[in-house]
Amino acid sequence: MNLQTFSSNSSQVEAIFDSIVLKIKELLKNKQNILIALSGGRSPIPLLEKLSLAELDFSKITFTLVDERIVAPDNKDSNEHLLKTYLLKNNAKNAKLLGLADTNLNNDKMLTNANNKISHIDLAILGMGEDGHTASIFPCSKELNKALHDDSNYVITNPVTAPHSRISLTLNALINIPVLILSINGDAKLKVLKEAYKGDNLNYPISYVLSRRPDTQIFWYE
Repeated sequence: MNLQTFSSNSSQVEAIFDSIVLKIKELLKNKQNILIALSGGRSPIPLLEKLSLAELDFSKITFTLVDERIVAPDNKDSNEHLLKTYLLKNNAKNAKLLGLADTNLNNDKMLTNANNKISHIDLAILGMGEDGHTASIFPCSKELNKALHDDSNYVITNPVTAPHSRISLTLNALINIPVLILSINGDAKLKVLKEAYKGDNLNYPISYVLSRRPDTQIFWYE
């Protein structure tokens, strides 16, 4: 298990930030443009704000999302809104953003657009719920099998335990991202993580990522 542990959220954020910035600089030595997928929720906010101040050539960086709730981009539950509020400012104001949800389209068209416009992602930061979900691949979703076995990049899911339909990266897309970072906190999630490392388990979708990508960098704080 590629696990780093921290005693505070601030030290965890600092370590993730340092790791991301170093990798971005390495990528930009060989690529004119890179694509980074980020997760939503409240936990990433300190990292997003710190990243907005990084000394990077953001004109060469495009951000997208690991998953998104199918709501309007200005909705408070929108991950796109989260990135616009906390990341795309300061030094990062010139970065580009590829959103996923367009409520003017039906779900099939939205999915087609996402799969067409987003192909190679260079780096992704994942989160994990206490139910073992990552991105919007939930154990309670009837689309779980499709999310784990479809060869497309994105899938629509309808979790029973969380609000809103979602558009989410599939397992296939996740395991093909060169750099995977998983950020988690708390003893409950660490316990789930250890169970997930025992092998593929439908109760813990994150297990399918970790079994195929043991190089995933995991940053955990108490």
